[in-house]
Amino acid sequence: MVIHVRWLPPSGNFVKLNTDGAHKDRVSARCGGVIRDSQGEWLGGFAKGVGSCSAFVVELWGVFERLKYAKSLGFMAIELNINSSVVVQVIKTDRLKRSVDMTLVRNI
Repeated sequence: MVIHVRWLPPSGNFVKLNTDGAHKDRVSARCGGVIRDSQGEWLGGFAKGVGSCSAFVVELWGVFERLKYAKSLGFMAIELNINSSVVVQVIKTDRLKRSVDMTLVRNI
């Protein structure tokens, strides 16, 4: 089966921030992504090692670090694209049991 996926531009004067995270056996985790304008022009990119953590936590770090990065470039109207539905739900509902991860969510 072939699934065609294409990038969709942000609306209005927003920039789009696409983030993702990956980890290997909880030993090494990295997050990264790109920022593009409504024309699809590349405005910035990033990658960062975040040490040893779960896939969930590295996704949270990707969102947190990249929102800080986008704001440091002067972007305030940001459309965030995350491929982890669990991370999206936690950010939207603010429901998380572990205090370390919750601190990170609150900072987002």
